[in-house]
Amino acid sequence: MRIFAVTALLLWAACAFGQSSLDSVRRKGELVICTDATYPPFEFMQGAVADSKHPQPSGEEQMVGFDVDIGDAIARQLGVKVRWVNLEWAGVLGSLESGKADIAMAGVTITEERKKKGYLFSRPYFLSGQAIARRKGDMSIQKPEDLRNKRVSVQQETTGQFAVEHIGVPKDHQLRFDQIQDALMDVRNGKSDAAVADLPTLQAILRKGYPEIELTGGVFVKENLGIVAWKGNTELMSQINRILGNLMVDGTYAAAYQKWIGEPWTSSVVAELESVKGQGSPVPESKVLPPANQAGPAVTGSAFTIRWDLLRDALPILLQGAKLTLLLTVLSLAIGVPSGLLLALFRVAGTPILKPIATVYVEVVRGTPLLMQIYMIYFVLPAIGIELGSFTAGVLALSLNAAAYISEIFRAGIESIESGQMEAARALGMGYGRAMRWVILPQTARRVLPPLTNEAVALLKDSSLVSVVALEELMRVGKEIATNSGSPTTVYLTVAVFYLAMTLPLTWLVRRLENRLIPTSRPTLRKREAVV
Repeated sequence: MRIFAVTALLLWAACAFGQSSLDSVRRKGELVICTDATYPPFEFMQGAVADSKHPQPSGEEQMVGFDVDIGDAIARQLGVKVRWVNLEWAGVLGSLESGKADIAMAGVTITEERKKKGYLFSRPYFLSGQAIARRKGDMSIQKPEDLRNKRVSVQQETTGQFAVEHIGVPKDHQLRFDQIQDALMDVRNGKSDAAVADLPTLQAILRKGYPEIELTGGVFVKENLGIVAWKGNTELMSQINRILGNLMVDGTYAAAYQKWIGEPWTSSVVAELESVKGQGSPVPESKVLPPANQAGPAVTGSAFTIRWDLLRDALPILLQGAKLTLLLTVLSLAIGVPSGLLLALFRVAGTPILKPIATVYVEVVRGTPLLMQIYMIYFVLPAIGIELGSFTAGVLALSLNAAAYISEIFRAGIESIESGQMEAARALGMGYGRAMRWVILPQTARRVLPPLTNEAVALLKDSSLVSVVALEELMRVGKEIATNSGSPTTVYLTVAVFYLAMTLPLTWLVRRLENRLIPTSRPTLRKREAVV
């Protein structure tokens, strides 16, 4: 029975592997499209960016935008339902290699580099380009060359970042954020001089807010956007090209263009799109959708592939990110541990003023997400005149957060010491402070060592959240490499190994310290050694 089940499973897997992507889509009756819904007017959650042209619906938010209308129309012509998957930009292209999505539509620019890494592009379906946003009245920025000595914000691993690099902006003058909205906020707060992104996106965002920011000049780098699939999915991409041509003729494309871009769909735009239709990936033309039971070409390859050539080039960059992660962790612990101890002493001392303040602080910090605290320190404090750099803001946020949790560890440790210890110390003539310092805290330190180790390991991993303020720690550089490498499997597995390499020695060291410092553990250890 078991042999039969295993054989059936293998046969099913072989059949599924031999199907083309188009056959797979039609068999399951669903086209899965991956996107990053933070990029108006192409895709965004309605309600977050709403205006008179695009009113907010009642009830829950829904994904809308130019790409959404085009993607829905493609699914209809394929005769299947559509399912949109909303991810961070760093995971959009990687979802194709892993098979989590059939195609990606996220305002993706067609580039030869991405083609070489295994991505398959449709014919261009939108003409775009990079533009510059600056603070109003800043006449020192009028053309791309003016950015070379400025601090420029971009969305990481986008063509905006590549355009800034091509201009010659030094890497230490580039602030790379997960979302273009954060880059614009950095410009508004005065930490960046300008932001570079797709012109339609900048226009859509600036219409809704950021009155302090304006566009300067026009498009300085022309780009063509395409729909993306993973290599080997030529039959599906061939059908998408055919459908895009139909949409441009039957009025569907024109309606979406006028609705979301806010410009007329003119014959000159049509002619320009036709002139660049060959810039997508070369796939055989398909004029008729094949029958559902017709087998397509097999899709070869596996998502679980380790690329050693990529790993060789990525290791030095990941090592630099790991160094920053360790530095953030060490500094945050150096501030968080004494701060947490002080908070714990305030709470156990029971003074009328300090105890309530410490209690409120601990509950507020533990009751709010660390990510929100990072945003508050970096983006909100400038509104009241407190401006902190990315590194300072990251260390401060991690330290303040760690202090709240560490204070509870110390408080529990102090309260676990028998009350007779304090009473004996006081009977010997010690004051409260001396008794706490020489009697209670040394015993507490031994007991809190294991939970403090857990907090240190958690802090090391939580340091990845500071990437939202443009700090290139380990997880951030891993995401940057994985986004356009075409092999997120290789990169993320390597990042996991780096984290293990940093945490395992710490846990081993603490176990050794426990055996030496905690009296209750030594007899147990001796007994085990005697038994052996």
